[in-house]
Formats: sequence, structure tokens, C-alpha cells
Amino acid sequence: MSAEYIAENEASLLDELLSIREHFCRESKTCSSQSCPEGLAVLRICPGMTLDAWEILAERHGLNDWLTVPVNSDMTPHLNHVQNVLQKLSYKTEHDPLTGLSNRRVFERLLDQEIERSRRNKTPLSLAILDLDDFKKVNDTWGHLKGDEVLIDFAEMIAHTLRRYDLVARIGGEEFALILSGVGLFKAKQLVERLLDKAKALKFSTPDNSKSFSITCSAGIVCYKGIVNTDMRQLIDKADKALYKAKESGKDQVCTADIIDYESTTRETLVHANEKKFLFTGT
Repeated sequence: MSAEYIAENEASLLDELLSIREHFCRESKTCSSQSCPEGLAVLRICPGMTLDAWEILAERHGLNDWLTVPVNSDMTPHLNHVQNVLQKLSYKTEHDPLTGLSNRRVFERLLDQEIERSRRNKTPLSLAILDLDDFKKVNDTWGHLKGDEVLIDFAEMIAHTLRRYDLVARIGGEEFALILSGVGLFKAKQLVERLLDKAKALKFSTPDNSKSFSITCSAGIVCYKGIVNTDMRQLIDKADKALYKAKESGKDQVCTADIIDYESTTRETLVHANEKKFLFTGT
């Protein structure tokens, strides 16, 4: 019945609903603000419409902002539908639509939390940023659909290699970030080098299946021990610079940044030594 109803009524019903929404958004400006002290419900009875049919229409034409209520039946399925829509919207705001990995918003929020945890517990935290080498050539040579396939398979490989409580996020076109809590620089480098080897082992067929090709990846890593104060931007900047060094040094490799805590401690030690030298020698 759902398919039949949609086929017979979709065009006219869609025109009516969209025109109503456009009218209120344009004339009453009810769509311009999330806060609305007063509200108005516009009721449109749809004889023969089932919840299954509505879900298809809403997903196809972006009508999930409409709330459905039954005329003579149980309200529970409709409330479940609203809950499912909210869950899907929440998922979409936190995940990359292509790979299903966490997006940059989640990455930055969790990195900030892990920095605080590291500072409080004095435990190591490593951040790695990975970038596929010459990925533009894949898109230019084999097309964007093949490029999407590469990104999806690469993301899946990383997700299956990391521990469950590590975070992997897609933070750019072909750029990925790993948050490795409780992992020092040496182990982080070993892990990322293993990821690079697995990336090279991935095989992709050309669109005409005439031959195959592989990819490589470069990475930059920074480690924080929780000893000195730092912030998310400083960690990302150091990991980015290490990644740039890996690219400049020939790609397909891992480069590490100096551990932030030791770098700062060394600098402070030198300052104190220079102060003592001045006090005792005057130079």
C-alpha cells in the first residue's frame, strides 16, 4: 500500500507541503531562528498515508522537519520515528558521510579532552596525522568514484587496526588523524609504520579492471606527556609540521616531532643556566 500511495500522491502532496513550508519560512520568518516562544501547527490530513510511506517521502525530499501524528491509532510508532530521525541527524553531525569515521568536530572535541586527561594523570598522549601521497593523481587518472573507494578502504583498514578506544577521524580530503591515548612516541611510531605498510598492501583495480594500483601514505606524530601546559592547536601544529617533513623527505614514511614536555623543559633549563651564569660571571 505504501508504494501505491506514494506513486499516486507523491507529486501533488510534495508540491503542497513544500509550498506551505516556503510560505511560512519566507513570510513569517519562522525558519530564521531556532528559538520560538510561540508556535503554530499546520495540520494536513493524508488519507491512506502510512508511516512507512511517509518515511520514504521524508527521506527522499528532506521532509524530516515535519512531525506526523496518527488519526486513529497508536502514537508510539510515530514517536519512534521522530527519535530515529534525531539519532540519524546526530550521527550525521559527528561522522564523515563517505567513510563513516568521526569528523573534525569530534576529533577536536576529543583531543581537547584527552589533553586534559593527560595533564591530570600525567599519562602519554600521541597524535598522528596521516595524508595519502599524491591522492590527486588517483582522482585525475581514475576518477572521483575510484578515489572515494580508496578513501573508504583506507579508512576501514585503519579502523580495524586501531584499538577500540583509539580515535580515527577524517579531518580533510585525504587527511586522517589518530588520537592514541596512553601511547608514547616510540609505540605510536611503530603503530603508524604498521599502518603505512598495510596501506601499501591495499590493491585497487582500475575502472576497466585492466590493471591494479596501490597507494602510499605519509604521517607526522607528536607526543605529549602531561608535564607542561599545552593546547590542541599546538599539538596539531607540531603533528602537521612533522607530516610536512615526511612529505619533503620523500613521502611514504613517518616523521616525529620533539616531545612537547621535554622541549619545554630543556628550554627552561637553559634559561635558568644562563641566569646563573649572568649572576656569577656578569656575562
